[in-house]
Amino acid sequence: MDPFYELAYALESNSLCLFVGTGFSMHLTDRKAPSWITLLKDCAEKLNDGKELCEQLFPDDNPIMPLEECASIIQVKMHSKGLCLHTEIANIIGKLELDEKSNKVKDFINSHLNLKFVTTNYDLLVDDKILCEEKRTSYSSGYPINRQPKGVQIYHIHGSIKYPKKMIVTADDYFKFINSPDYFSHKVQSLIEENTTVIIGYSLGDVNFKSILNQFRVNRNHDINRQNLFFLSRTKVDTHIRDYYDRSYGLRVIDETGINSFINSLSRKHTKIKDRVANSRTLLFPVLEGDKKFSDKYLKKRESFFEIIATLSSNGVLVSHSNVQKFLKDILQRKNNFTNEDGAWEQYVHLASWLVHLGCIMDIANTPLKNTFLEAVETSFGNMSKRKVLGLSWDAFWAWKNGWNHLTYDNRLMITNHFKEEDRSDDVKEVIMQ
Repeated sequence: MDPFYELAYALESNSLCLFVGTGFSMHLTDRKAPSWITLLKDCAEKLNDGKELCEQLFPDDNPIMPLEECASIIQVKMHSKGLCLHTEIANIIGKLELDEKSNKVKDFINSHLNLKFVTTNYDLLVDDKILCEEKRTSYSSGYPINRQPKGVQIYHIHGSIKYPKKMIVTADDYFKFINSPDYFSHKVQSLIEENTTVIIGYSLGDVNFKSILNQFRVNRNHDINRQNLFFLSRTKVDTHIRDYYDRSYGLRVIDETGINSFINSLSRKHTKIKDRVANSRTLLFPVLEGDKKFSDKYLKKRESFFEIIATLSSNGVLVSHSNVQKFLKDILQRKNNFTNEDGAWEQYVHLASWLVHLGCIMDIANTPLKNTFLEAVETSFGNMSKRKVLGLSWDAFWAWKNGWNHLTYDNRLMITNHFKEEDRSDDVKEVIMQ
């Protein structure tokens, strides 16, 4: 699986959106940005009986109710003392400064002014600390709608410290926000639909993260598209959790990857492919329309398939479209045939990596691709070996072994059922029984 191909193509095609949460601000400030609980506790402790209130609401740092409801209680207490929770939060967050560890992120953003940001964070670290006014356009409730945007576009969907009273903090704020969709919320939804989006700085259990995903799912008018929605995690994500988010939201997980590592990988891939993006689009669309065909020479390259998928994704073309499936069926058949030619050693691992990648981005069982895909899987499984055996590919085995859990749940089930009656080798068993 190589998601960075698609992400790099999106970056070069001006269609990459970063959806950032608290973890992103923590990274920029070397963890000085407060968590939600810390922020509420700091505000509550400005009251004379604040410590007692915190002990009641957050015993052992475990909130007794959703945090927005805790915020509502704190707001009422502060209001009775002539204080404003929203203003106090803005004062705390407004003091945040960038740490030296943010330099890589800062350089990356300033090098790619076609980026878009969507954030539930109130801070202006990206707006004011990373970018100057000439290089960005900020949007939020309370901001005027800019009809001539410039540079990086930043959407604060829960408000920002620039207009504290517009920030979404309490349960009442959230209720009004969810039940009164306006131009701004519709615009953000369109951004996620129209761009390749990477979710950074959220935990999978974050209430904001789940709320946005639910809105995303409700507003889908077509099948879940696994081409344009990614989740970045510093830690390993369990397969069962990965499967849930895949099946429910079409979310692809990039785990065990920190923010700086993510930027390094994306930058390296972008440097490698940026000169090919315009040509890829020019070559692909006549093939999709049936006017031309890719040459054998091109399809014998490992990276050709990743280029094709990335070009489709960056241009908003779904792999589930009937014309695309017909086209993919043809190139899979041709790639499968290449493995029967003399000197086809490299084609074994190419085919394995192609099948894994395709199996990550769409459910295949109920499509015209099913038989062609499974025939290619049979070929690939027959050409691989965990041991270094003459005529079999060790690299193909590890492509399947490492990529298996990245396939969608339905695809893993389809392949497992297909081979249920087969006399499977120990290597095939090791792959599918993970």
